[in-house]
Amino acid sequence: MKVYLCIPLFFIAFISHAQIGVNISLPERGGTYIDLVKENYRWNSLGTGSALSPPEVDQKGWPAVDAQYVVDFRPVAEWNNSIEDPEVYSLDVSGTWKCSFEGQATVSAPAGGSIENYHHEAGNNLSTFDFVVPQGSHGFFLINFANTRRSSVSGLNTGFANFKMLRPGFENDDGLYYPPFLALFDLVNFEAIRYMAYTGTNGRDPRYPAQLSWSQRKNPDDASQRAMPPIDKMGGACWEHVIAIANRTRTDPWINVPVSASPGYVTELATLFQENLDPGLKVCVESSNEVWNSAPGFEQTQYNSQQASDLGLSDIENHARRTIELAEIFETVYGAGSLNNQVRVMLCYHQPMLKWSVVPMLEYIRDVHGTPSDYLWAMGCQTYFSGGHETGESVADILGDCQISISSQMDETGEINEAGRKQWIATAAAWNLPGGFVSYEGGPDHGGGSTENMANRIMAERSQGMYDLMQYNLKDAFLDLGGKLAMQFTLSSAYSRYGCWGLTDDVTVPHRNYKLAAIQDLLSGTSQAKKLD
Repeated sequence: MKVYLCIPLFFIAFISHAQIGVNISLPERGGTYIDLVKENYRWNSLGTGSALSPPEVDQKGWPAVDAQYVVDFRPVAEWNNSIEDPEVYSLDVSGTWKCSFEGQATVSAPAGGSIENYHHEAGNNLSTFDFVVPQGSHGFFLINFANTRRSSVSGLNTGFANFKMLRPGFENDDGLYYPPFLALFDLVNFEAIRYMAYTGTNGRDPRYPAQLSWSQRKNPDDASQRAMPPIDKMGGACWEHVIAIANRTRTDPWINVPVSASPGYVTELATLFQENLDPGLKVCVESSNEVWNSAPGFEQTQYNSQQASDLGLSDIENHARRTIELAEIFETVYGAGSLNNQVRVMLCYHQPMLKWSVVPMLEYIRDVHGTPSDYLWAMGCQTYFSGGHETGESVADILGDCQISISSQMDETGEINEAGRKQWIATAAAWNLPGGFVSYEGGPDHGGGSTENMANRIMAERSQGMYDLMQYNLKDAFLDLGGKLAMQFTLSSAYSRYGCWGLTDDVTVPHRNYKLAAIQDLLSGTSQAKKLD
């Protein structure tokens, strides 16, 4: 028999020193950029139907042959007639998308909308057209570009460049970012933004011992800010866009430096931030992301392990060494005294491994480099909670399981891990880390790929009870214990078997559920607990 504790809904007093941040992704559900092409890179060859590959693209990633552009906003798994979301929520992508590209082509739309008003202006080699999407669209677009000519003197099937697809209501993308995306940061006073997913940290590293050079970085004028395999740019958005978002939202940027980035790359990166980031902001620096994680897509773990072997170190020693290397390079660029001031270096690891990995890393730093607090601002782990994977569990059952999950993480003094949040906080204090204990990711975790009890798991995420759990996890089980900075994962996402991570599932309708309001109210000192749709 399960016994559930009740979390009362009450007025939350203003927390003057509450520090809550958020991870962002690319794309955000509902839009990050005004120009869709910056957040979607799916090009197929019209000749073969397969994804474009060299030499079918130019050096910026644009098609060098006739091509098909693919856009898919559909919820999981509509393509199999099996939508997992019980509310069957879809983004409204209807309207007129203003499109343009350099070159000329015969443009058609096999799916999702219709092509209207195509025009080619020979003087500047610019083609324009409207892609008109009707109400009720499923959000699956196909646009064919046939008989392409890159320039007036080019032959047929030579591709085109600088394709743009502007969201309905926009005539240009001078503002770069989609206003509803930016509006969320006016709505909620986040302390920091972590750009791990936005910059595509996972899976971007080459095989060891190859290193990433600065010339291999993503540029603002590349064909997309998504990963572009044909030109071997596997990362996400460029660092210039990270700085632009940080300056616009007045939030400290938390950046994840690729584990394979060369010293020259790191020096150029530090210089870019030093010269362009608002001096009133701090840059938080972390070595890659979850180098302990052996799941597919975390190639950085393999890279770290192979590098450690070559250096005669253990995996955790090499992670600590790399973290200190980043600190030293950033301090060289920013100047003496910048560490723990303008530059804040984070040592992050897996939550259960406090005494098995984190303390040994601190000891390694002490023995090899000196006092850890001279280099490190804080140490951190993840603070997720979950429940409801069993068949037949109701929404109330799931919420009860989640509360137990949170409570069980607060204090762990057994002989196995001794890695509760109180223990992490005490360890950070014992090592005199200025920023103490931080959470690099956290929040409700109902992903994993399992479809078991999926409908109720999604509805639990959207329920009013999740409002209380979000505040319990952040306030009672973190900030009140002495945690310093909690980074929610993530700003937005679809809700499916692969995770219901987002504070919202549509940036254009941010209060479709209660999670965003939970953080908004916690920071502002109110308790509305209501949807604002």
